[in-house]
Amino acid sequence: MNILIVGLGEVGSYLAKVLSTEGHSITVVDPDLQRMRRIADLLDVQAVHGDGSRPDVLDRADAHQMDLVLAVSNDDKVNMLTCLFGKRMGAKKTVLRLRDTSAFRRSKTFFRRNLQHDLLLSLDDLAAGEIVRTVRQAQGFAVENFADGRVQMRRFVLAGDGPLTGKPLKDLKIPAGTLITAIDRDHEVLVPGGDDDLRAGDEVFVLGEPKPLAQLEKKLGGRVQQARNVVVYGAGGVAVQVCQALQREHVDVRVLVEDRGDAERLSEVLKGVVVLHADPTDLAFLREEHVGSADAFLGISSEDERNLMSCQLSRSLGVQRTVALVQKPDYVALYQQLGIDVAVSPRLLCANRILAFVRSRSISTIATIEEGKAEVIELEVQPGSSLVGKALKDAGFPRGCVVAAITREDGQVLIPRGDDELQAYDQMVIFVLDKVVGEVLERVGVVRE
Repeated sequence: MNILIVGLGEVGSYLAKVLSTEGHSITVVDPDLQRMRRIADLLDVQAVHGDGSRPDVLDRADAHQMDLVLAVSNDDKVNMLTCLFGKRMGAKKTVLRLRDTSAFRRSKTFFRRNLQHDLLLSLDDLAAGEIVRTVRQAQGFAVENFADGRVQMRRFVLAGDGPLTGKPLKDLKIPAGTLITAIDRDHEVLVPGGDDDLRAGDEVFVLGEPKPLAQLEKKLGGRVQQARNVVVYGAGGVAVQVCQALQREHVDVRVLVEDRGDAERLSEVLKGVVVLHADPTDLAFLREEHVGSADAFLGISSEDERNLMSCQLSRSLGVQRTVALVQKPDYVALYQQLGIDVAVSPRLLCANRILAFVRSRSISTIATIEEGKAEVIELEVQPGSSLVGKALKDAGFPRGCVVAAITREDGQVLIPRGDDELQAYDQMVIFVLDKVVGEVLERVGVVRE
């Protein structure tokens, strides 16, 4: 592929290195002449000096010939303009990286239509999702979040004497608002029909809203090891998202905040969360608050060193699991050597998500299952499509795929049934087997390059 990378910070530099070694033709753009020359000397890339949000710079970078434009600078406005101009100049696909996605959450369809990006990534969103998954991993159930956490996909391994084992799907009594989308049996993935049964050892993928999924998980006896008491250090966007997600999981959360103004702000934003104005490295305070008895301590402020120190002190007091946010990707291995259970780097998460996007057969892939045997993809129903107004059961999707969730233009999220009708601008989350991806894309009207 011909790939243009705008922004040579940690994300852009990492992507340039990996993608160039994979044989792609890479062009990089950055206003920092010294940084650009360093990358050009180390890697087999074309380098263009300048501001990637300017059409004349994009023209010198041959944006019109690009299969993919990656707007990954540290400036949201530059990235938005890069995507907009790049697409209008002829680039086939664009990826937009943002720091602040608050406005996008309220008007997702508006921004997608006008900026014309194909994938939107936020460092805060990626980091918060990874941290929440890490906290829940003690249960042994993997979790993927869609639609800002309002829809989740969980994977359950069925026991031999479980309540779902040995029964066909049509006879199962699972909570409303959940949908069994796939079964991984002996490393073969299948999208089941009503007559297919579930067997001991099956890994079952269930998609739905968090509350009914929690009811199903409880029915399967999977909540014994769930974290119930979590202490969070941090006051930024990642900390807020993590606290809100854990609240939805009915986890007791306490937040340590060093700045009094931040503490007062979080007290208003996080209703039901205990916010403590305190120094997270004050050992006497940590003992007084019984932090050592917590199931997990999350050091997720914007300061790497404070995250590391607070996690280490909490570990010394006996906390079961520590998670640290790492702004500098090179520190990840070091943190793990120093005894931190999990180090989360937002920039590495972003870069790896983009790599999956580039390598995927479908440019809209959200996740891959069993090394690519199945995919979870997100596709939009375009106005004028033959799908508009059709019930799902009449939409003509092939066997081997299931529309697992729909996000409407007004923000409504539903777990659809066969009688639900598709509307223009519906964002469909589709679980699809590798062998029928092409048919699904063709049915929706997506052209694969």
